[in-house]
Amino acid sequence: MIQKSEDYLTADTPLAAYLVTEGFNLIEITYDIKPNGRKRATYHFSNNDARLNQCVDLFNRSQATINLVLYEHAKASLLDRVMRGLP
Repeated sequence: MIQKSEDYLTADTPLAAYLVTEGFNLIEITYDIKPNGRKRATYHFSNNDARLNQCVDLFNRSQATINLVLYEHAKASLLDRVMRGLP
């Protein structure tokens, strides 16, 4: 997929899980293969919601409130996709 300038990218899985629980659209996951053979996932989100930057800021300042069950489910689902190499 071609990255659009309005996409928000992050390699931070906990942040990506938080954004998913906040209802942001995860477009795809892309991968870089490191020299040691491990994959580094980059999460692509649609950045057409003005709240996205505010949510990222809250998360980075450790002030985000979450539903723990939804968050853990989203994080586990993302990690499962990464382990399988799914987009």
